[in-house]
Amino acid sequence: MRLLLLLLFLASSAFAQKGPASPPASCGPANTQFSVKLDRSQHSLGQPAPGKALVYVLEEFQTGHEGFVTPTIRVGLDGAWIGATRGQSYLFFSVDPGEHHLCANWQSSVSSIASQYSLTSFTGESGKLYFFKVAPRLESFQNGGNAWQKDLAPVERDEANYLLGISSLSIFSLHK
Repeated sequence: MRLLLLLLFLASSAFAQKGPASPPASCGPANTQFSVKLDRSQHSLGQPAPGKALVYVLEEFQTGHEGFVTPTIRVGLDGAWIGATRGQSYLFFSVDPGEHHLCANWQSSVSSIASQYSLTSFTGESGKLYFFKVAPRLESFQNGGNAWQKDLAPVERDEANYLLGISSLSIFSLHK
């Protein structure tokens, strides 16, 4: 009898459906959506406000990936979405000095894509600039499958200056 109960428990656990995973703590709510427009005029680096650090997040997306649309990447900071980029674009924001946690996530209705997050952290110092690049890319596997990756990593100032020169400013708003 115990064996039968154990088998029934294991079988029901194996067939139980999982709900959507909650976003990591450094992101925002899963149902937040952004609309993004691009400002293609030239922009120069800003200066941090007194007592603050300035953070740039640059999306580097190469178009032409098997007909996929240009992704909208949500950017989260310390548990809240703060904006979004789309294609070759960037956003920037001020932070207080101290430890911060960044999140990047492809805004998508496809759960296998929307459930992937890229995370990093940094310690901001007053008066400093910080640059991070998110680079969505399609990875193909030997078995024929594909998966999207969204690397989020710090970049040096020289690379950031280059990317800013070829990118558009992201003008984002909450999608209602």
